[in-house]
Formats: sequence, structure tokens, C-alpha cells
Amino acid sequence: MNSSMTPRGEDRLFYVSDPSSVAKSLLPDPVTEGDLRRWVDMLADAGVDLFCQEVFSQGWTAYWKSGRYEYDRREQHKRFLPMLEKGTQPLEILIDQSHKRGMKFIAGFRMNDGHGYQAIQQGVGICDFIQSHPEWQITDGPNVTEQKPIALDFSFEEVREFTFGVIQEVVNRFDMDGLELCFRDDAYFPAGKGHERATLMTELLKKVRGLLERRGNETGRELLLGIRVPSSIEECGNLGLDVTTWIKEGIIDNICPQDRMYTDFNLPCRQWAELTRNTNCKLYPGVLPWTSHRARYRLKRNPIPPAVCRAYAHSMYQAGADGLSVYNHFLCCRHAPFYPQALQIFHQLRDPNRVSNAERHYIFDPTWDGCSIFGKDGRCSTGVMKARKLILNRKEKHPSGEYHFILYEDSIGNKHITLLFRGFGLTEHDELTVSLNGTVIPDSDIYRNRKTNQPPAEYKDIRTEDGRIIPCLPEAGRIDARELPEKPSPTFSTRWFSIPNKILIKGNNILILSLDYSDPEWEHEIVIDELEIYVDSGSLV
Repeated sequence: MNSSMTPRGEDRLFYVSDPSSVAKSLLPDPVTEGDLRRWVDMLADAGVDLFCQEVFSQGWTAYWKSGRYEYDRREQHKRFLPMLEKGTQPLEILIDQSHKRGMKFIAGFRMNDGHGYQAIQQGVGICDFIQSHPEWQITDGPNVTEQKPIALDFSFEEVREFTFGVIQEVVNRFDMDGLELCFRDDAYFPAGKGHERATLMTELLKKVRGLLERRGNETGRELLLGIRVPSSIEECGNLGLDVTTWIKEGIIDNICPQDRMYTDFNLPCRQWAELTRNTNCKLYPGVLPWTSHRARYRLKRNPIPPAVCRAYAHSMYQAGADGLSVYNHFLCCRHAPFYPQALQIFHQLRDPNRVSNAERHYIFDPTWDGCSIFGKDGRCSTGVMKARKLILNRKEKHPSGEYHFILYEDSIGNKHITLLFRGFGLTEHDELTVSLNGTVIPDSDIYRNRKTNQPPAEYKDIRTEDGRIIPCLPEAGRIDARELPEKPSPTFSTRWFSIPNKILIKGNNILILSLDYSDPEWEHEIVIDELEIYVDSGSLV
């Protein structure tokens, strides 16, 4: 497969609105038809091609009412009741305005939804179907986390028929352009049973595919079937999602792999591209508001800035993506510059040339480190470890370690590229041998700052005699929240260097660090789990 591939088709931006967030954060109470049309206009004006509104979660309908299925009980969905009571389905307005603005409308379905426990805490409970059938719930196993998702077990025919029934009603009642089935939650089968029961989920998807084909024949147009799944093919298989079969047999038209909560720069997009490239299935990796659990709270929930979005987009396009899917982007409407201005980044993200000709900032965080809500000890809810780190044990003789990261950049031409890493437990007196992809970086080319467990009494913008050690205050927003036993905040030192020409690899890159001299005043191990790369494209947009 070529190292750089042209995206297929014309659709680049896939925007997902979850059942509640836009309703709660952006739309007024009560909602009018004009409010819904203005919301759709915001997306169309920002360059969205595929607009997915999730219309079913936790056994409830949203943005539409049914005689067979319960309407969402949560407070934010009451703002649609005046419109519904007058006989207008908000979903019909969203579809109509999307078509007027040239966007495809996709109806989204949460195949399981981890917010059931929150709904119980809020006092609204869960839908009667789930409540009345505890025997159909997955209640134990490693994938059931502290959030208590109240997941349905798709081993049961009744669960599959319940889910198919609501999909069938939406397909037959509304003039949308396709469906997305969202598989981003904890479990669909009991722990350890995913592989052996995967055929049950495949049969359900084939049934949905047949429904769409029949409806498409009636309306005279093709209806799309897409899925949203965990980051890797391995995770999907463990959950009972046979994505390889779904793609190869033409069951699905697009796939959006993503981490559950975070933009994962190590998402194996090339593996997905190798699976989809010679099929009709389009690939839209997911971009989300934060890079890790740590950064989410350390940076006060501010979403990733444009340079980080561009870096992710560039890497995904280079690896074979056909576009991007933006998920949980609604958070940007809570931070300056707010909606609709915050949506305008989409014009850049939909254009591979624009992201490749602008500054990019890659962040490799230990995605799930420190999180116990959706996972444990660095493992996400799918059971996969997502807390990459390099550890140097000071008690060992000549300790060494490797840090792997996926990057689709090259260090050729007039670009300036800087690699930065942080060592927690690292001081400016530790001496390291640093190599990138087998090339040793001369120590004279590596800058460092002083250990920053405590701010200096007086800050002076000066350098030491060797000109490479730079005293500084703790880096704003980039200090790990962990506490070491003897100190109130973690000691760390940051080191960085300009990447020499022609040593980056398009794909898996390896940073190797060896501890040659250990600071005798420090006993704790050195942990490197934050790596960043800054790219100046060398040209203006």
C-alpha cells in the first residue's frame, strides 16, 4: 500500500450529535422549528457532509416519538414536547433542512449506552424494557466498569429484535439517507464470549442491511449503513464485532474507528485502511475533544486546539482515511470562540492539502492513565491497555527503554520539526543517550529545563553556562496531577531537540532512551509518558 493515499469519494466531514448534548447546551427551551433549522445551517456552513443525529439510546427515542418505544425521560428532552404535541417530529425538521443544505442525514442508534447509571442517579430511571428484564443485562465481567452501564446482552434474540424493531420504525417513517450503529460502549456480550457469539451480531447487521436495501428500492436511492467502533480491530473482535466480515462482505458502507473518549494519535489507521481500501467501505477515524484522561482534567476540559486537530487529520489522511468523524465536538460550544465559530475548523479538516500546509502539533499521552470510571489502571473499557510509557529504573545498571508512536510525517524539506518528551522523576542532572529510529541525537543538540517540582523563588530568563539547560517555571497546563509519596507534586524535566533530516518513518517510530548517569540526589524511577511533536510546514495557508 502506498505511504500516502488520496481520500475516496466526496464526503470528508461526518458530524455526530449525541442524543442530549446539543439539546442541552445549544438549543433553547422550548425548541422551535426555526431553532432546529438554524442549528443545521451552522453545520452546513462549516462544511459538514454527513450529519448524524443519534435518535435512540438507553431504550429511549430522541427527537421523535413512537407508539411502541419510550420517549427519553431526561429533562433536556422535555424542551421538544411542545413541538411534538403539535404533531411535528423534530427529526423531520432536521432531515428536511439537511437536504435543503445539501447534507446527507444519518440517524444514529446507540447499540448500548453507558449512561444508564447516570439516568438512575438523576431520578429518571431507565426504560421499562431494560428495567423489566434484568436477565438480559450484562452485570459482571472485566468490561463492566464503575460507571455500571446496564448493558444489554445481544446473545438474546429478544434484545436483538427490540433493537431491530426501533431501527425498522425509523427507516420506514423518515426520509433519512442512512443509519449509523454506534458500538462505543463497554460490552454487547458477556466477558470472554465476544468471539464465539459474534455471528449473532453479524446476523443482526445483515438484517439491517436488508431492511435498508428494501427501503432504498422503494424510494429509488441507496441508503447507507455505517458503524462506530473501538480504535482497533482487536478490540472489536473481543467485543463480538466481526468488522472484517462486515467490511469484506459489503454489509457496511462506512466505518468510524475511535477511542471511546479521546483523540488517539496511535489509532492504527493504516490497518483499517488495508481492510477498507479495496472495498466500497469508507473510513472516517474519529477525532474527539481531548487527548487523554489526564489532559481532560489538567487542562480544565478545554478542547484540543486547531494545530492538534490538523496534526491528527494529517496523520489519518496519510495513513489512508477517506475523511474524519467528529464526535463529542459539542464541548466546543461551551468554550470560546463557541458555536458557530468553533465549527469553522472543519473547513481545514476536510481538506488534506490545508492540513498539510499548516502548523501541526502531535500529542502522545497515556490515554487512559489514572481513569477508573470507564476502565482501570490504564486499560480502557474494551480491556486494552492505553497508557503507553517508558520506564527507567535507577536501581538497574544502564537502564534503557523504548517509546513507540505512530506518525505520518517526514523530516525532508523546509519544515522545522521538534520532538519534546517529559520525564517524571527526571532531573536536569540525569544524562541520557537519546536515539530516534536508530539515529543517536548528539547531546549537544538536546535542550532541557530544570526539574520543576517546585517553582524557583526567583525566576530569571537566563541560561546556564552550557547554554542548553533552561530554568523555567512549571509548564502551564502540562503538569501531571500524580503525587509522589515524599513530594506534593511530581518532579519532572522536559527535553527537546530538532529532528534531523530524513530520520522520521511514515508509520511506527521508536524513541529509545538510556540512562547513562543517574542524579545521586534522586531515587525514584523515571517515567516518560508524554511526547509531543511540533511541525512547522514551512509554508503559509
